[in-house]
Amino acid sequence: MLNKSTTVYRANSITEIQTLMRNIAGISVAAGCTEIARRQTGRSLSLPTNVLSIAGIPDLCTVTKTERYIDFGACVTLSALLKLGKKNLPEILFDAVSGIANPAVRSLATLGGNIAAKGHRLSTFAPLLALDARLEVRTPLESYWIPMTRFFSNIGKEQPKFPECIYKIRIPADHWDISLYHRTGRPSFITDSTASFAFLVKTQKTILTDIRIAWAGKFFFRKREFENLIIGRTLPLSEKDMANLMDKSELFFDQLLFPESYNRACFLNLLESSLRMLT
Repeated sequence: MLNKSTTVYRANSITEIQTLMRNIAGISVAAGCTEIARRQTGRSLSLPTNVLSIAGIPDLCTVTKTERYIDFGACVTLSALLKLGKKNLPEILFDAVSGIANPAVRSLATLGGNIAAKGHRLSTFAPLLALDARLEVRTPLESYWIPMTRFFSNIGKEQPKFPECIYKIRIPADHWDISLYHRTGRPSFITDSTASFAFLVKTQKTILTDIRIAWAGKFFFRKREFENLIIGRTLPLSEKDMANLMDKSELFFDQLLFPESYNRACFLNLLESSLRMLT
């Protein structure tokens, strides 16, 4: 049951989305509403005064794959992603989605909603961060592409002049030789200790040519400077390499970045166990 003060508008096209965002001040965009429902504490579903439902618009529910990119409509459901299978999705994204909630929730929850959830970054955020995801964003007046790292912020974005709607999520169609995803915290619950860890490695013969390390929970990061310390090294890594990298990690991922000691310990343990796969 909705609270009585909410008006829900349903758009049937991208043009209608932009028109409604332009004409109704303060309208909030929603699709599956699973994250909104998760945060409810009362018996009635409390929503903003004006809600724009974009679920079911064909352009937002498609997945397109080319030789260079994979484009996901923001309203592609998590269950639809799993139906594509590991052959058509990056393994790390498939693993992240398969561990989210249950089939009933995944049939409603969308990829766009999962990354746009406020207050706590959810399961697909770290994998998409590691995959260098870019977002196509629509406002009432324009459309633009932006790196995911620039659209979201750990300190909160300034309130935009106009409502914004994520239209597409784009990732490069790259092959990764090692792909690891881990989730911390209690299964099926989201608490302060819940976070996601993503680790990707690309090699050519005995040379490590690319590595991505991402973390997302109450805050998110990718330290490209730390990744650059590892890129170009000869494999397998020696014990001396491991000791050096873990010493460096104490500096790059210090307690200023990780105020919670539990999360910091989890990250460093996951980092070490992942790097040991390269020894």
